[in-house]
Amino acid sequence: MKNIKVGIIGGTNGMGRWFAGLLKNEGCTVYVCGRKTELGINDLARLCNVVVVAVPISATTDIIKQVGPLLTKDALLMDLTSLKHEPVKLMLANSKAEVIGCHPLFGPALKDVSKQNVVLCPARGKKWLPWLKNVFKKNKLTVLEATPEKHDKMMAIVQALNHLNTISLGMALARTNITLAEINKFSTPIFRTKLDIIKKVFTESPELYIDIITKNTETIKMLDIYEKALKDIRAKIKSGNKNKSKEAVANAAKKLYGSKNK
Repeated sequence: MKNIKVGIIGGTNGMGRWFAGLLKNEGCTVYVCGRKTELGINDLARLCNVVVVAVPISATTDIIKQVGPLLTKDALLMDLTSLKHEPVKLMLANSKAEVIGCHPLFGPALKDVSKQNVVLCPARGKKWLPWLKNVFKKNKLTVLEATPEKHDKMMAIVQALNHLNTISLGMALARTNITLAEINKFSTPIFRTKLDIIKKVFTESPELYIDIITKNTETIKMLDIYEKALKDIRAKIKSGNKNKSKEAVANAAKKLYGSKNK
């Protein structure tokens, strides 16, 4: 496909900026708009045959409702948000354009994205999907297609459960009333890595992680699983029976990694 013009709403920062750079390297003409740019949403819809929504999760609904009706059925409307069910549903309902949900499973600061995963959720049309897949594959990214429902179910594990664990650990550390300076004197390399992750989540953009957790409809199931797992291991530890705790870990390991004989 030639002369592709892409407009990225939210393309001045984060994943939108990263995607803009990727597409420019592929020869696309890329326009971006943000809160401080001269170009606006109407301009992108008029100029471009591909429009990408790359704004925070909390703003996604309003942006899709604004831009969706402006696009023709020959255009492509896609998003880069961490959740897929609601954005894809909104894009289908508010536009005649082809629709693809897209989620690169890495952050914009990563310099080498080769072999990193990208999930695509094709929802309407067949014209633009081969082009988009080719862009990612040419850059050595691993492309996976999934339904929005499957994507969000897996993100409840990979993101929501993961970030929940990080936030819980950070809040527990705060409750000890021991300073990080003192804790660091006794830290192992692995624990220092965990502290770095906690700092990133708590200080860089906590609203992003809270949105990922709270806006995924599958999160409650993960919360129940997390609470049950913690309650179970706590009961075994309090019992004083070391073998019970060891057996619980061994059973979990068998489920995750299979038997040692394999």
